[in-house]
Amino acid sequence: LPWCHLQGAYRWHWDLGEKKIGKGHQEMAKLLRTIFIGSLEDYYHFHHSKTFKRSTLSSRGPHNFLRMDPKVEWLQQQEVKRRVKRQVRGEPHALPFNDPVWPNMWYLHCGDKSSRCRSEMNILAAWQRGYTGKNVVVTILDDGIERNHPDLLQNYDPLASYDVNGNDHDPTPRYDASNENKHGTRCAGEVAAAANNSYCIVGIAYNARIGGIRMLDGDVTDVVEAKSLGIRPDYIDIYSASWGPDDDGKTVDGPGLLAKQAFEHGIKKGRRGLGSIFVWASGNGGREGDYCSCDGYTNSIYTISISSTTENGYKPWYLEECASTLATTYSSGAFYERKIVTTDLRHRCTDGHTGTSVSAPMVAGIIALALEANPLLTWRDVQHLLVKTSRPVHLRAPDWKTNGAGHKVSHLYGFGLVDADAIVVEAKKWKAVPPQHVCVGSLDRVPKYIRADHVLRASTLSSACADHRDQHVLYLEHVVVRLSISHPRRGDLQISLVSPAGTRSQLLARRVFDHSNEGFKGWEFMTVHCWGERAAGEWTLEIHDTPSQVRNPAVQGKGLKEWSLLFYGTAEHPYTALGGPQSRGRTLEVPASEMEPSRAAFLQSQVEVAEEEEEYAGKLPGCRVPPPPQKCLGKCQPGEPRGLILPGARAGWEERCLRPARGSSPAKLEGIGKTPRPSSPATNWWCSRLRSKKSSSAHLPSPAGPPQEWVWLLFQSCSCVRVFSLEDGGGVRSVPGRMSWRRSKHPEPYSSVGIDRIRSIR
Repeated sequence: LPWCHLQGAYRWHWDLGEKKIGKGHQEMAKLLRTIFIGSLEDYYHFHHSKTFKRSTLSSRGPHNFLRMDPKVEWLQQQEVKRRVKRQVRGEPHALPFNDPVWPNMWYLHCGDKSSRCRSEMNILAAWQRGYTGKNVVVTILDDGIERNHPDLLQNYDPLASYDVNGNDHDPTPRYDASNENKHGTRCAGEVAAAANNSYCIVGIAYNARIGGIRMLDGDVTDVVEAKSLGIRPDYIDIYSASWGPDDDGKTVDGPGLLAKQAFEHGIKKGRRGLGSIFVWASGNGGREGDYCSCDGYTNSIYTISISSTTENGYKPWYLEECASTLATTYSSGAFYERKIVTTDLRHRCTDGHTGTSVSAPMVAGIIALALEANPLLTWRDVQHLLVKTSRPVHLRAPDWKTNGAGHKVSHLYGFGLVDADAIVVEAKKWKAVPPQHVCVGSLDRVPKYIRADHVLRASTLSSACADHRDQHVLYLEHVVVRLSISHPRRGDLQISLVSPAGTRSQLLARRVFDHSNEGFKGWEFMTVHCWGERAAGEWTLEIHDTPSQVRNPAVQGKGLKEWSLLFYGTAEHPYTALGGPQSRGRTLEVPASEMEPSRAAFLQSQVEVAEEEEEYAGKLPGCRVPPPPQKCLGKCQPGEPRGLILPGARAGWEERCLRPARGSSPAKLEGIGKTPRPSSPATNWWCSRLRSKKSSSAHLPSPAGPPQEWVWLLFQSCSCVRVFSLEDGGGVRSVPGRMSWRRSKHPEPYSSVGIDRIRSIR
């Protein structure tokens, strides 16, 4: 049989039916009952010992030899058939957990079939791929963990535990009548509660090792924090912290000198140079009008700051906003909304775990799944994975925007709800991002007075250290604004940063309870909202002073004393420069009307026109080629545009056939290379070939990375074709009407679109 007709695999077994068989042969067959086929008479099953046991091709030789035997009436070579048990399968999430509280874990699965139930974090899908956190070590920095809790005992790791408050190796919390020290035990259960032990819950990384650092049940000093952050960094993979300075809406505080050094040591030396992973809860000061950029822990580039949303995707009453939040998980909401179930003190369980304290351990557990999929992930790889795989889904926020690199981001939820399945899939194929570069911008020490009810704008034009190879930042990760401000009432200030791409990050909002006259002294505000954008260009700091009460003119401050920018990122594209993975297939569509005018103007100014370079002397089989190209820089008239997309070549030259939209007339091409006349004027097929190496054209900017970073868009109309260059990463350089970005590992070779829609294909 031809291979394409095979339904399965062949086995070298034949069934034979004989017209006549001697009595002696029958007696012999009775001695070898294995050759009989059940109770069928005169049918026998033979196996050829000189052939392969299984193959996708039939054996013609033995088959024909047996067929030629005059005593053989019928024969059949056996083929493996697919058979399916006709049992009723459960839902995909129906994993065999016998833990009694499992049905109540609404944020992991929808077993109750409730219309309110959501499972967009896709944790079960990651489990079904076999990732459960095995061989990953997570430690909870808190008030201790109940190490002999039935749901924690199986995964408890004494090497990942320590009592900093008591200076011993037992992290068991101190018991009192109010169970004040329950917090760490609750967080630990979220991460690594054992599965299928008929007790309480199932942890997100239920095969991970879990430890606890008891450090909050006593005086917390810089030394205590530094010790806690530095416990066995070569052994512990992930540190989860659900605490910070007071969320009272008036405190500005962060790690001390020693704690900062502990963070830096962890990311440089931890996990044998891959970097310790610090996950932090963003804060619960929403009701007090707090802003998490005043928390130096969540505001650090070394931590992964995690926010919360309710089961219905609304902002919880306790949630703080800021530009440093990276991603979001489910947590509690109003009193009538469901909370999180987890382990509790005294060997109990609770269904009352709340706040952003919930979210940090959840993400720690999800990162543990990713580290099992790829133990070589660096601390920065993990942050990139969260940026790439988190999704806005149904999260309700008024400030969702798309930055200059195509990422949707919000001050409430960062880049969206974490997706465990997506992150393990990406982690499995991930290649390490290029080395981190740090560019320290020049310090502006010119004092600037901040007028009440006015906006102070201070701008700086940055080259992003282009003259220093080891500091040059082309693609951004974190941006830090370091500033000093003198002001009579700090809570009246609002501070924003606008990137060259027009992305606005709110670094500080008004805080009604912050009456301090201390201002800011070298405070660092951090934003992740410019992730993936280019660093070079004009950056604008905006400070708005809105007095909440009448001020005495005699105590007016001098305003902005000094400020500077710090860029963290890479000199190469993080996903293509080292052959890294492509984004998951998805399309982000953003109406141009939703974009800020400054960003739209910037993008429009980035249009580049490529000039023709060489002649194309051939054509593809069955393909027609267009007339010689001519320059056409005129604006296409309304109603006439049609579009084509041509993805960039991977190496050398690449030939493509492009078909214009039906009914459109042949158009003039520009910037592709000269081509001969078509063999038939009526054809609708065009050939072109695209140069993927660096162009020598003075009008075409040289790519900063390899050929994969460059894509050409062709807009074809009845009278002209316009060619635009784009950098890979979703950045759009033209903003006519409606835009969309399509990220795909294997893009279509061509596509037809209207000119009112742009697609950048990776």
